[in-house]
Amino acid sequence: MVTQALAWAALLAARAVHDRLLSTLWIALLGLSLASIWHAVNAWIGRRPGRAVMHAALLLTPVGYGLGFDSYPWRVGWSNAGLAVMLGAIVLACAWPAQGKGRRWRGVVLTGAAVLMAVTLGRGILGAFFTRLYPELRTPHPLNVAAAILQHVALALITMALLAAWHEEATGSLQHLASTDGLTGLLNRRGCMEHAALAVAMARRHREPLAVILLDLDHFKRINDTLGHEAGDKVLQLTAEQLRLCLRQTDLSCRHGGEEFLLVLRHCEQAQAVEIDARLRTLLQRASQAQLGIPVTFSSGLALLQDTDADLEALLRRADAALYAAKQAGRNRLCVNGAAKAAV
Repeated sequence: MVTQALAWAALLAARAVHDRLLSTLWIALLGLSLASIWHAVNAWIGRRPGRAVMHAALLLTPVGYGLGFDSYPWRVGWSNAGLAVMLGAIVLACAWPAQGKGRRWRGVVLTGAAVLMAVTLGRGILGAFFTRLYPELRTPHPLNVAAAILQHVALALITMALLAAWHEEATGSLQHLASTDGLTGLLNRRGCMEHAALAVAMARRHREPLAVILLDLDHFKRINDTLGHEAGDKVLQLTAEQLRLCLRQTDLSCRHGGEEFLLVLRHCEQAQAVEIDARLRTLLQRASQAQLGIPVTFSSGLALLQDTDADLEALLRRADAALYAAKQAGRNRLCVNGAAKAAV
């Protein structure tokens, strides 16, 4: 916005000071304002195509305008074509796929840039090939008037779209922070309960198998006391890393509290759940031995969704009872429906 304001100030002063120099500066600043929008989109939503085209047009448009300034058809046609190319790069940047980024605000930027590109290109064609109809910048030709109005309207809309995008992203970040454990990056208890309740409801509706594993790291307080809280934090992070390696995309995992973790396994029978528990146990022991010099183990309780389970809480109560049984049986083992299985 500042660059565009400086551009129009240069144009207003051009005739009184130095027409060629300040008019060329006007075109250069207009191009720079478009390049700044492209770079903003590129920095915001990831690498976009069109960088080389944008930079080439940004350089060549004012150079060609200044060198051919004495020919009105040339400078009008060249400058508007160059600006239209830069606007096209913005359109492409917004249209290019960007996973996880809002489509609505990109659509507003894309539409504004596309409309501007069309009228800018039209004005260039008018000045270059139909000069009699458009003999100077201030000619009240309908296309020229539309281009002048739309340029400022589009800039305002693009600015508002970027502000809306920032608000959308900031709101999403706050929601993510509210449901994510800061240390492990897993869902926190609140976030997991929301997702898990939905998973249980879907499993009940479609009569699909679902398993819940509640696990508790063995002797975690001893790790904190002997190796320090930094080592304890590392153990929690290692556990989260191994969970990500073991689980499928449809599964849920969260830090349920302290050193306790909850796994919600969709479309999962008992044999599969036991296998996941065993694989996690092996991976965690290897990783902790390699990185901390001690094997970290855990006790776990497994509960399977039953027809009598009215909600998630009923399932969690049985998983918690199974976890308690695993601890009572000597830790470092899985308990399924009251039957403890020693870790392999």
